[in-house]
Parts: sequence; structure tokens; C-alpha cells
Amino acid sequence: MRVIYATHGHSGYIPPLPLSAEQVIVGPNYPDADTPDGRPLSRRTGQEFDMRLVLRTLPADFVPDLFVALVDAWFGSVPRHVDSLPCPTVLLIADTHHGAAPITDLLRYAREERYHRLSVTHDPHHLHWFAKAGLEPVACHLNLNVRDFGVPFAEQRQPHIVFVGQTSSQHSRRGRLLQLLIEQGLPVSAGADATHNAAKRYAKAQLTFNCSLNGDLNMRVFEALSAGACLLTDRLALASGLDQHFTDGQHLITYDDDQDLLDKARYYLARPDDCLAIARAGHERYQSLFAESRRRQTFLDYALGDAHQAQQCAQVAQQHDPRSNERCDPDTLEFRAATYQAIQELQRRELIREVMFSERIPQQQRTDFSDLNTVSLSTNASDPSRTALIATVADLTGMAASRTPCPARFLVLADATMDSLIPLGMAMMSLRLQDANPTIERDPSRPGWRGRGGWLFTAPVAADAG
Repeated sequence: MRVIYATHGHSGYIPPLPLSAEQVIVGPNYPDADTPDGRPLSRRTGQEFDMRLVLRTLPADFVPDLFVALVDAWFGSVPRHVDSLPCPTVLLIADTHHGAAPITDLLRYAREERYHRLSVTHDPHHLHWFAKAGLEPVACHLNLNVRDFGVPFAEQRQPHIVFVGQTSSQHSRRGRLLQLLIEQGLPVSAGADATHNAAKRYAKAQLTFNCSLNGDLNMRVFEALSAGACLLTDRLALASGLDQHFTDGQHLITYDDDQDLLDKARYYLARPDDCLAIARAGHERYQSLFAESRRRQTFLDYALGDAHQAQQCAQVAQQHDPRSNERCDPDTLEFRAATYQAIQELQRRELIREVMFSERIPQQQRTDFSDLNTVSLSTNASDPSRTALIATVADLTGMAASRTPCPARFLVLADATMDSLIPLGMAMMSLRLQDANPTIERDPSRPGWRGRGGWLFTAPVAADAG
């Protein structure tokens, strides 16, 4: 079987899972390379590239049986003219959990290129957006590109907590929690390392720390369990898939907040036998569900199976999230996804703790936010400085007219363009701060405006916004 796999990664960063012995990797970070006997291994492309031109760089007798493209919200690799390929095509959707417009941008790309099949890989809780758009079939293949390194299960463990990975400003909660563990005197070994070395470190540590970037079921969960780690990771929403496959306290350990993390880290460091039992159960569970060979075959069955098989796979992936049953027209979907993205990014930056909805926001739209893992949904703001109000223009106009103070610092205006809302936003901030002359300016780091009273976000007009 001949496979072409497009990716933004490179040999040292998320290399594709080998799906075939005749697999050609294409992307901006791979070289033009062939075996000594002339079989193609990889082709260098630009960031955005025409697949018709890529095919011309391959031997005339290389006719692909499958094309897979890993495309994330940063669009580091963007195949075009996918419909020109003489084979089934699968779009592997990644990293919709951070960035300014990850979901709406990938929805737009999926509509433009019309792959035969879609699958999400890190964010099953976002699968419903693509199902709502009618981009069927859409399934989920969790962490498809995780590699198993065959690290032997270690019976003897070092009494410390290990972490291998990034702690940049993008990972604000992770970096803060890791620093909290260190400041509280817990034994932590942290730093960057190659993936195969990280697996050995996971296997030898009593606990392995993980924190998602923003509610995603990240690759470290699989990498750690594959190596036999006793994993201490943040609790995710049900739709993320974590609780569907692994049981807290049996296969891994989850924490809710800062204090819960500290309590559980101390508790399990004092109980090495419990850690070993959880590590063994988690390792066995992982091998039974997600071993590399199993992931490969499950994906190929979906990619190459008939329409009925593909639809069955999609139904299995969607059965745990009833939001996938809804269908939306493009304008409404764009509006709802854009509003969600604004809130999701505020969660990533730890700027909000709760989301407050006006009465005009429909219940179906409120369910869009049910997968936020560190933010609660409320009807009353307990901490106005950390609450995002999702409201319509009519709501805020009424509040401004009655001079009712805005009950939140962060405003997400869901049904009008920003230019028309600047005066209204300034009025609301004035009421919030008791300031007759509030200032407001565009913020270059995200889609919105900044003022001393909070942030303003907007989304396209929706017919059902009220």
C-alpha cells in the first residue's frame, strides 16, 4: 500500500505513525529524500502546496492508495487541490484548543478541500463542530502519531515527580502548577528531552506530572501510559475522551485545581505500592486499547473501509457527545464557534473562572461551553473580575440605558460587528468602573479590544442570537 502523509512536523517532532512500508512524508520540514534504490521517502514543500505538483515529484509508477494530511490550527502545512488525488483522502484535525480562531479556520479549510473523511486527534470535545457543519463522516483517532518505544515496565521507581515537555507562555497553567510543586518542596525532575528518553524517565519515576495546554487530551497521556508511568494529570471534560477510556484512581490519577494537585502528589508519593499498581493497570489498559499496532489498524479501517464502515466509526466516536447530533447553517455555526473560541482562549490564559450567560442566549449555544475544563458555567458572577459575560447587543443596550453596572469584567458580544459596539462597550466599562472617560484600544494579540474594564469580543451575526 502506498501512502502520502502531509505534516507540519519533522523527524524529531511528531513524526507520522508509519501506516505502510511505502509511505512518503511531505511537508515544509522534511527533505527531498529517496532510498538508494530510488524509492521516495519524503518531499519538501512550502507551507501551502499544490498536491498536483507534489505528485509530479514522485516516480511515475507511484500511485497513492491513501492520502493523509495532519493540519492544525497554525496551518504549518496546508495541502491544496486534494480532490485531484486518485485515492481516498483523510484530514487529521489537530490543535483546535488554542489560538485566535482554530475551529473556524479549520472548518473553513475542511469545506474548501472536501476530504473524503475527517478525524480529530487531540480534541474529541471539538468533533461536534465539524459534525454540526455536515462534514461527514468525522471520527476520532486519539493521538494517532504517538510512538511506543517498548520500554520495559519498571518495578523499582525513584521517589520523585517527573515532567518532560514545554512550559512556555502558551502553557501558562502548566508552568504555574509545575512551579507550585517545586515551591512546595516536592521532589520534581523537569526539563526537555527527546521522546524516547522521556519514555525511560516516565518508567523510572514514581509519578509523572501532566497538565493539558487547554483541556486537550494531549500526547503525553499516551506517551506516559505507554511507558508504564503512574500518571498525575488534570481532569478533563467528559467529551475529551479521557474518562471514557481510563478510570481515575485505577489507571491514572486526576486533579481538579492547585490544592487537589498538591494533596494528591503528597498522598501518592507516600504510597509507592499504590503508584505501582496504578502504573501497571494504566499500562495494561493502554496496551489493550491504544497500542501502536491497534491505532494503526483502526485508522486504516476507517480510512480505507467502505462508506458503511466509515459511518459506523463516526457514530462510535460521536455517541458520547450528543452535541454532534445538531446541524447548523454556516452563519450560525461561525457565530457560535467564534464566541466559544474567545472564551476558550481566556481559559487558556487563566483570565476567567466562570462564564455567565444572559437570558437571551439559547440553551443549545450554552452547551457549546460545557467542555471547558477549568471554567464553571453560572447565572450569577461570584467574581466579576474573572467572569466572562456572553450577551447580545440588546442585553447590553438595555443595561447601558438603565445604567446597570456590567456584572463581569470580560464581555463577549455575540451578535454584532465590533466597530458598532465600541461606544456601547465604552459605556459599559464606564458603568463598571464609575469612570466617565474609559479608554479602549485594539489588542493585537487576539480578536478584540482592550480597556481598563475588560475585553470586548465579537462574532458574526446569527439569526437566533436574540
